[in-house]
Amino acid sequence: MRTGALNVNIINSCTEDLKGYLGQEIAKDTIARPYTSEDFRKWEHYFKEKGLYKEIAEKEIAEETIPALGEFIYTLSQYFPTLACYFMSKILFGILTLKFSTTDRQKEMYLAKLIEGNLFATFASKELESGFELKRMQTVARRKKERWVINGVKEDVVCTEDADLFLMLGKIDVPFQAEDQYGLFLLEKNMRGITVNYDESKKSESPLRTATLTMKNLTVGEDQFLGSLQNQYKVFNQVLDFWNLLLASLLLGSTRAVFDQGLEHALETNRFGQRFMDAPYIRQQFAQYKTELEVTEHYFFFILQQAELQTIEVTQLKFKAMAVSEEIINGILGIFGFATLPTDNVLRRYKSISEAANSVGESPDFYLKKISKQWTKLPS
Repeated sequence: MRTGALNVNIINSCTEDLKGYLGQEIAKDTIARPYTSEDFRKWEHYFKEKGLYKEIAEKEIAEETIPALGEFIYTLSQYFPTLACYFMSKILFGILTLKFSTTDRQKEMYLAKLIEGNLFATFASKELESGFELKRMQTVARRKKERWVINGVKEDVVCTEDADLFLMLGKIDVPFQAEDQYGLFLLEKNMRGITVNYDESKKSESPLRTATLTMKNLTVGEDQFLGSLQNQYKVFNQVLDFWNLLLASLLLGSTRAVFDQGLEHALETNRFGQRFMDAPYIRQQFAQYKTELEVTEHYFFFILQQAELQTIEVTQLKFKAMAVSEEIINGILGIFGFATLPTDNVLRRYKSISEAANSVGESPDFYLKKISKQWTKLPS
């Protein structure tokens, strides 16, 4: 098993293929018609066989791979945003698991299976009342001798159908130690004390389907404890920066696809005897969206080329991408009348993935409040 840097050539090769023939092939399954679960598995398997799936889960990430992965997610999102979001989970939560798996026992239990793709891990952090705010979290793991007893509920846990492991973030209560400590636990789906509940009113076959994760007197050993955020903060913060970058990649790629398809639709579709684009207001709206999207994309590619990710810049990029994607996608859907679009219209599907990405946009970062005070000082 290789533990060096990712093979950037594989990632770049996949990105270049997506810009050409591969993107057109995927578009036949995802844009020309509603995609199916078979389409998803087909293309997931394709990238796995190309070697990308294994490379993404490698232990180390060299700095030169960051722009390559960012551009890959951005490009894939233009054709298959659901798969791009799935890969994000694989990238980030595989990396997080490997970064925090410091014992030989943990590596023996999970490392090889994560790399080979036989296991899939997802993140469980959000709560109903507190959202992603650490200090208000109600999920608590209490230390009792050599065991941890966990109680709490996590909401909107993504990819639960495929997930074998949950990377759970919560408070830790250790006797005779300071309060307000937080830890990461790697929990197996079939553990006694874990219940996964789906909202039956929201039927979905999507691999991104969310669920509620309930832990009631869940008792685990040290093998499931990956460390406290206080002790591992530097590594955790680097991974959060990477998460914010890839989330921005997903949102901007999806928004680019909606803009391009919306523009084509406006140029080709007639209403009341004239093209949509012939209306001055609609021309003005598309011109405004074009400028906003290009400015944000320019900032995105500028960040990709930096020698080292800066937390303030990457977090600002994420929130810019969230705001721009919401404005442009909702605006274009509004132009054509969202309520009148067929349920299988591709623009509806892009709106859905954008909303899902925005809902996980708030990262549990210790410094978010400090960063937010500085955003106004940064160039827009």
